[in-house]
This record gives sequence, C-alpha cells and structure tokens, in this order.
Amino acid sequence: MRMTRVICIGLAAVLATTGCKRTDEARPSAGSGSGGGSAAPESGVNADALGALSFPLTEGTPDARAHFMRGLLALHSFWYDEALREFTAASAADPSMNMAHWGQAMSHVKILWGEDDVMAAKMALASMPDPDKLSPYEQAWILATVALLKAPDVRSSRIAFAQALDDMYMQYPDDEVMTFYAITLLSTIRPENPDNLAIREKAAMLAAKVFAKNPHHPGAAHYLIHADDTPALASKALDAARAYRTIAPAAFHAQHMPAHIFARLGMWSDAIESCEKAWDSSVASMQRNKLSANHADFHSLQWLVEMPFELGHRKAADAALAKFAMAIKAGLSRRYRGFYASEVASYLARTSEWNRVDELLAPLSAAPAEDGPDVGATSSCGGAAMAAGELGETIAVLETRARAAAMQHDIDGTKKLIGELDAAHAQLAPTLKASQPAAVITVLDAQSDRLKRELLARAANDNTALIAVLRELVDAAHVDMGGESNPTAFLAEEELADALLAAKDSPKAAEAYAHVLAEQPSRAHSLLGAARAATAQGDAQSAARSYAALVTLWDSADPTTPGLDEARTSKH
Repeated sequence: MRMTRVICIGLAAVLATTGCKRTDEARPSAGSGSGGGSAAPESGVNADALGALSFPLTEGTPDARAHFMRGLLALHSFWYDEALREFTAASAADPSMNMAHWGQAMSHVKILWGEDDVMAAKMALASMPDPDKLSPYEQAWILATVALLKAPDVRSSRIAFAQALDDMYMQYPDDEVMTFYAITLLSTIRPENPDNLAIREKAAMLAAKVFAKNPHHPGAAHYLIHADDTPALASKALDAARAYRTIAPAAFHAQHMPAHIFARLGMWSDAIESCEKAWDSSVASMQRNKLSANHADFHSLQWLVEMPFELGHRKAADAALAKFAMAIKAGLSRRYRGFYASEVASYLARTSEWNRVDELLAPLSAAPAEDGPDVGATSSCGGAAMAAGELGETIAVLETRARAAAMQHDIDGTKKLIGELDAAHAQLAPTLKASQPAAVITVLDAQSDRLKRELLARAANDNTALIAVLRELVDAAHVDMGGESNPTAFLAEEELADALLAAKDSPKAAEAYAHVLAEQPSRAHSLLGAARAATAQGDAQSAARSYAALVTLWDSADPTTPGLDEARTSKH
C-alpha cells in the first residue's frame, strides 16, 4: 500500500512538503464551540441532532473528542462553519490533539462543491503538534489530505483524494472511509467523463453499506441522495431522503437535500417544506453565530421561488423573491447577486411579465458585500476570484436583460445586450483558460453560441429558427453524460415542446411533453402543455388525463393561476 510505505519515513517530514511552514501564526485561534447543548460523546450519540458515527481516535481529552465528533458530523452535512467551530474548539480543549487540526483542514475543503481554501487547509495541517504519534489509521487520513492539497487544481485534487481513499478502503473499510470515498467519487463526475453512471453506482453502494449498518449516519443518507440525484435514479434514494431530515435536523443542508429527491419525484409539498426548514434553520444559525447574511441558505430560497408555481402558489413565490431582494439591498456577496439575477429570469419566465425586468433587477443597484474567501471562491485565487465574481454577476444580469428583450421581440435591444455579453465573456476567458480544461471551455463556448442564436430567434419571433436551436440544445444536454440521464435536460425539452406547440406541431409537442413528464413527474407547465397538445390533436382522453392531474395538483392553487379555470372546466 502506498500509505504504509510513506508513513515509514515519518509523517512530520511528509507534512513539510505541503508548502506551509509550521509557525505560531499558522495555529488556528481557539473557538467557542457549537454555542449550545452538549457535544456528541465518542460513541456517536449526538445530543444536538447531527446524527451518529464513530471514529477510532487515539488522542484527545473527553471534551476535545466530543468537539471532534460533532465537527465530523457537521462536516458530513456540509455545515462547514459549524465543523470549523467544533474542530477549533477541540484544539482549544486539548492543544496536543493532532486530529483536530486535520478536521480544521477538511473544513476548508468543500469536496463536492470544489470551493477550497487550500492555504488555510495547509496551515491547519502544518499546525499539528506531533503527527508522528498518531495511529497508522489516523496517519492515513492525514496523508490522504496531503494528496488532496498537493494537487494543482480542483479536478486533479479530487482524483488524487479518491485514489488515496481507495487505498484506505482496501486497508480500513470502515464507515468513515466509505462515506468520504463515496462523496469524493461523486466529486469526480464531469459531463465529459465516460463512466459517470458507474461512479454514481459505486458511490451509492458505499453509502448504502454504511446506511444499512448505521441508519443514523448523516454522510450515508446524504451521499445516497447525491449519488441518486438524477431523474432515472431518484426513486432509489427516497428512503434516504426521508431519513436524512430526521438524522441531522440541526444542519440546514440536511433539511434541504431531501428536496432534491422529492422534487425529482414530483413531491412538491415535501420539497417546499424541506427548503422552508432549511432556510429558517440557516437564518437561525447565522444569527446565533453572528455571521453575515452571506451564510444564509440562498440555494433553498431560490427553490422557494421556483417550486410554489408547481402548486399554483404564486403568492408564496412572490414572497420568497421579495425576501431575496431585501437581502440583496442589505448587502450580499457577488455570488448571491448573480444567483438573484438568474432567479429573476426564471421568475419572469414563469410569469411572462418580462416588462418587469428593470423593477426586479433594481435591488442590484445596492453595493455588494464581500464576506471573505469562504463565500464563493477559493482564497488562493485572490484578486482573480474577485474579478471573476464580478464578471459572473455581470453576465447573469446581462443574460436576464437579454432574455427579457428577446421575449418582448426587441431585436435591437437583444443584439446590443448580446454584444455586451460577448465582451464580458471575453474578459472572463483568461480566468477560464487558467482554471478549466480545453474540453470544458469548448462546451461553454458552444452553450454561449446556442444562447445567442436562441435569443435572436425569439427576438425575431422566428419559430422555425427557435425550434432548430432548441433541438440542438436538447441534443447537447444528453451528449457525453457517461451513461447517466442529464439531470436538467427536461428544461430544454420543455421549451422545445412549447415552441412546437406554438408552431402547431401538436404530435411532436405531445411527444416532448410526455418525455419531460417521464423524467419530471407532476411538472405543472408540461401537464398543461400536454393537455393542450392532446386537445389540438383531438385526443380527448389524453387531454382529460392531463387536465385531471392538474386539477389534483392545483387543489389549493391561487384562483388567478393561469390555466386553472381551463383545467377545471375541461371534461375529465
């Protein structure tokens, strides 16, 4: 085993090659802990509702071990703030505890998201007082993390970490190795990979083994959800989704993640409930720990703008968007400002109120707020990350404005905004070239080209050209997915179905809507489109089924929901 051979030369010597000298400044300052309740004992029974696990520590006072265990539980729910607080508290409780510094390092590495503060992680490892006294098992974790941090970029770092964990799995096939291995495998999934489905299946197998052995392990349930988060696989993770909410209710991400499975299965009320709990929990954590608004769960808030439309609850969507706008006005990082701009585009697409684009983007006139390197980009990128964040926001705003202009058939305005988009993409190109493989840049360039042609076709009201480019978009969404179904391809196919219906090609529109509904059950827009396509073909039976499904879905819909009266008055 590579791990065993390296350990023989001394772990302290290996750590000296990570690029950070051990200094007093490198040692993280003592933290205050979780701020409430007792931490988990080493047995894994957790009093603060983050789940249960075991880790064979050979060092640390009882208090330090308790903080370590809670930090590890938080890490499995991607609650990086809490994990860092707990691992730092472990160091404060026992300054000689080496593994507490490993936990701090891992809190700076967001495995699946690719957002790493590499320097902070290296400094945490460099602060270990005496790593050579650790057990071979503990040293294996340190060396795996060294491999992760030595890699020159995110992609190669995940491959290196997966290889190290594969070695550990052969030697130490315990719950923690299997769960970390599972999520690291999932982090290697890329559209161009030829074996994505096999990766998902292996990750799911590893997580399922742990889940069967310990149904309270947060990582096991969490990573099963991620492994099966595609239209074809989602039903396999339903039990894990239902369990994860109860395993770690204190972690807001544990409340959000089940929504991925619920939404894929058309369980909109459950998905909305999950995101509401996630948002509320994140705000409570933010306030309790005196963090900036950048630490709230705006991902869940975005979903709370989207999903109420499926149930005909526009007022709820309006309230969520208004909440997001208020946060923008109060000051958020550029990352979330870009998310907001994109959410405005999605909201306008659902309401067709494109003339409100200036009104809804107006909150972005407020100054942005930055909240350190842990929000949005890796600190190792420095000013380049900041510039990329600003360009990302600019591109999101321009795309929203360009789509609004196109949907209102403003050809000149659309062309002007496309020109500004081209200029912004040109500014971003050097950063992409330095950080992404050529194959990814080729895909991004093709996506940009299709977007421009789509917008110009919409602006010119040229449905023939629009259908052609949407067909390209649908085909591209299904290409190079390594044998797995594309998780978002149904969105492009739904737009194609709309264009086909507008072109009075109801048979092909019906086929496209049916395909969407096969991948995304109970999607209201496609149910209404399918009903209209069936009616246009004289297929009363199919139309009645779709209208009936809509009436059931919209049993508590706002009275003004477009299509509601149509569905209720149809014969079914």
